[in-house]
Amino acid sequence: MNCINIQGKKIKEIKKKYNSELRNYGYIPCIIYSKNKNIKFYVLLSILKKIILTYKVYKVILEMKNENKIEALLKEIQFHPINDEIIHVDFFELKKDKYIIISIPIISVGHSLGVSKGGEYKLFLNKIKIKIITDDLLDHINLNINNLDIGDSLYIKNIYNPKYIILHNSNEVIASIKSSRTYIKEGHEK
Repeated sequence: MNCINIQGKKIKEIKKKYNSELRNYGYIPCIIYSKNKNIKFYVLLSILKKIILTYKVYKVILEMKNENKIEALLKEIQFHPINDEIIHVDFFELKKDKYIIISIPIISVGHSLGVSKGGEYKLFLNKIKIKIITDDLLDHINLNINNLDIGDSLYIKNIYNPKYIILHNSNEVIASIKSSRTYIKEGHEK
């Protein structure tokens, strides 16, 4: 699992004007939800962009003055409705040996037989929602496409790992190889 350390500073005032001032100076107000208490803090936008503007999933290790280190995952990002700037970020604290539900990116691995014959590869799901114990967290799921030929599909039921439970319909299509127009014109239509 990818990890990133973030230095945060606790927010003392809880006013809209204060949050606006933070954003004007390049900081983003954040909150970390925990079972015991919620902590409001702020972080430099440039640091947050490293975990927000990527397909990867990061475990965040939050360090603040007079607080223990907190391990967390990104929960939600709030954007300004007009200019799409980040205005607030929510995290949730990770607890050891507890199940969480998270969306994990899918990465296609290999070279499809069908694509080498002129077929077109289509990925229908970019992420899969799974239930997993926090100690076994993944940053992505590899999808082996080596054996996919034209007309073949990979389904949720084709992915199995005892470390997690996939929360999708088992017959949902993840990826497939379709005949391209070039392939059909050459007379290879099935």
